[in-house]
Amino acid sequence: MRSAGGDGRPGRLARVRARMAALGIDALLVTHLPNVRYLTGMRASAAAALIDGAGILLITDARYITAARTLAEEAGAGLGLAVIEIQKSYDQSICDVVRRRGLAHVGVEAEHVSLARWQWLRDSLRDEVTLVSTAGLVETERMVKDAAECERLRRAGRLLAGVVPVALQLTGAGRTEREVAADIERALATAGFEDRAFETIVASGPRSALPHARPGSRRLTAGDLVVLDFGGVYGGYCVDLTRTASVGEPGEMSLRMHAAVLASQTAAIAAVRPGVQASAVDAAARGVLREHGLAEAFQHGTGHGLGLEVHEAPRIAQAARLQRPGADVVLEAGMVITVEPGVYVPNAGGVRIEDDVLVTAGGCEMLTEAPRALAVC
Repeated sequence: MRSAGGDGRPGRLARVRARMAALGIDALLVTHLPNVRYLTGMRASAAAALIDGAGILLITDARYITAARTLAEEAGAGLGLAVIEIQKSYDQSICDVVRRRGLAHVGVEAEHVSLARWQWLRDSLRDEVTLVSTAGLVETERMVKDAAECERLRRAGRLLAGVVPVALQLTGAGRTEREVAADIERALATAGFEDRAFETIVASGPRSALPHARPGSRRLTAGDLVVLDFGGVYGGYCVDLTRTASVGEPGEMSLRMHAAVLASQTAAIAAVRPGVQASAVDAAARGVLREHGLAEAFQHGTGHGLGLEVHEAPRIAQAARLQRPGADVVLEAGMVITVEPGVYVPNAGGVRIEDDVLVTAGGCEMLTEAPRALAVC
């Protein structure tokens, strides 16, 4: 875990600049809004940042200019944050700034830029600047949280765990999936979350075998398995949790699936510690399901990183499914991940159990402490 270092941004910028130097670029154009926020603190629906050796420029429009200037004043000289209000389009303003600063090699977050935008920037700067793809440069830094980020995620995890008993009380025969989902989202707001982290999943009966089913008009019926997957945003950071319930007493198959998934998750969490490949955590989960004869029913990865986005690096999945070189990350203290194995059997239903885990120097810490047993509603 990194030291908080105040708000942590000077250290973040120093590490990003070191990565820029290794790539041989003079500047980095940051357009992915979570990355803009990570480096500047700016929360906006439209903004960009340009980092070079002299400082960091926050580029935004009239809607956010007052907030941006206040942010720059509060940051002080140590961050080197300056603000530019766009006078034309965002991309025209960016090109003007790049030209004025005499930059020759500019990194672009290619995975967050459309082909059309890349071509426009390239053509506009063709004779002056070389654009360089910098896939995952800032996201790599975001994987390891500092002390302040970890504490915020701890608090968010405790709040989310507190919503679990409320969510289970809201789940009962005769209610529609959509009604239960809406009530869970109200419970998130009551608990202190500023927003939901994603659209709440409530999937019942045969629909629980759909890993990312959207809540619909189906009414919960005795004998159903119900997957409840919900999350919230607290202080800008996302947490995510899943529990599975039974409407009335569960049948033999429901009990078998839940026992297998619970054992799978327990094994995967036990595998989480610094120095372990992310794929090894996934393998621990799959190994248990294989022993239970349910390996083929596990249709997705075991987890993902959490932070400013609900799905971010690292991915906890089979190495063969991680396409980008280096994506099978070695876990480090300060990473926060979900561990969420599940099994999905057509007609029988599905079970998923998900918790959020902080990698610590000695192993890991559960952030979402809530009962994991198959609840009967």
